[in-house]
Amino acid sequence: MTGSGRRSARGKQGSSIPMFNDGKIKVVLGIVLLLIHCVANSAAEHGLPRVVTPFPAPKITELPQRIELVLWQFEGEHRESLYWGTYRPQVYFGIRARTPKSLIAGLMWIVVKDSIYNLRHVCRQEDDLSTYGWTKHNGRDFGYQVLVDHGVTLTTGFLKSKEKGSGYGGDWAVQIDVQIDKSKWNEEFGKGAQLFFYLADEGGNALNLSRKNLNIHGDSLLASGSRVDIGDWQLHLKSMDDLELHYSGFHTPHFHNLSDLVEENLASQIRKYGRLLLSDSSDDSPNVLVFQIIGGFSFTTDIIFISGTDSESSRVEERVSSHTGVGHCYKNLLLMLMDDDIGAYTIFVNTETQKRDEEG
Repeated sequence: MTGSGRRSARGKQGSSIPMFNDGKIKVVLGIVLLLIHCVANSAAEHGLPRVVTPFPAPKITELPQRIELVLWQFEGEHRESLYWGTYRPQVYFGIRARTPKSLIAGLMWIVVKDSIYNLRHVCRQEDDLSTYGWTKHNGRDFGYQVLVDHGVTLTTGFLKSKEKGSGYGGDWAVQIDVQIDKSKWNEEFGKGAQLFFYLADEGGNALNLSRKNLNIHGDSLLASGSRVDIGDWQLHLKSMDDLELHYSGFHTPHFHNLSDLVEENLASQIRKYGRLLLSDSSDDSPNVLVFQIIGGFSFTTDIIFISGTDSESSRVEERVSSHTGVGHCYKNLLLMLMDDDIGAYTIFVNTETQKRDEEG
C-alpha cells in the first residue's frame, strides 16, 4: 500500500495513539488503589486532618438560641440608653428618639448675608458656613459642635442622663453659646443674635405652651406634654443673660418644612408691624412649638428636657438644676476627663461662672 493509502486508512480508523488492552487497565487501577490506601493509612497514623471536615459554624439547631442571645444584648438598659440622641443628620442641630413617631427638637438661627436675612436650619452647601459638624461625640450621651456662620459663632453642647424619677430614655439638655463678631455685624439688622429652638411631635400629640407671656426669670417652664413612651414631660429654658422670648405654635402633619413655617410667620409680622419677631400666637392643639430667643452679641442659654414628670419622685426642679449652668459643666467635665480632652470644657462654662472667676 502506498503512503497516501496508509494515511487514508489511518484517518478512517481515527487516532493513531495505541489503546490499552484490558490487562493493562487492571494493572493501572490496582496501582492507583494501592497508592490511595497507603496515603490514607499514613494520614491516619500522623493525625493529619481529613480532606472533608465539618464547617466551623453553629449547627442549625443552635441558631435560635444564639439569635435570642444577640437580641437580648440590644434590649433592656442598653436599648434605653440609646433612645434619645442627635439622630437628625440633615439639620445643623437636631434631637429625636429611636422610634418612628418621635418628639423632635432642633435649632434655627438668623444671619445677615449680602444685606439679606437668612434662616439656617437644614444643612445646605449654599449656606457657606466656615465650620459646622460635631467635633466631639461619644455616640450615646454627650457631644458638642462649633458652627461658624458669617460672623456668628454658635457652640452647641448635648448631654443626656438617666436619673431617679426619669421617664424612659432619661433627660437631655442642650447648651447654646453665641458669640458675634461686631466688625461683621450691621446693627440695622438687630442688636444681637436670634435663635429659634423648636419642639415637635411627629405622632400628632398636642404640645402645651406654659403661658402666653414668657419670662424665664420668673419661671423656666416653656412647654409640656405627654406621650405613651416617656410619660409626661416638660421643656425648660435657663439663662443668666437678659433674653427676650417670643413663640409661635403650629398644627401640621408635615415636618420637612418647619423652616417654611417659621419664615412665613416672620414675613407676616414684618408686613404687619415691621418687626422680625414671631407672632406670639398659636394654632389650636399645636404639635409644633417654636421659641425665638433674642440676646446680645454674646450669651449662653440652657434648654432642658425632663421626662417622667408625672411620677411621684419626679424631682423636676432638682433635675433641671443638675442640667443647668455649673451642674451641667461639671458633668461634661467628668465626661471629657474620661476622654482626655480637658480643653473642650471651656465651652460649657456659663456666664455666672465666668463672672465668679473674674471676681475671685
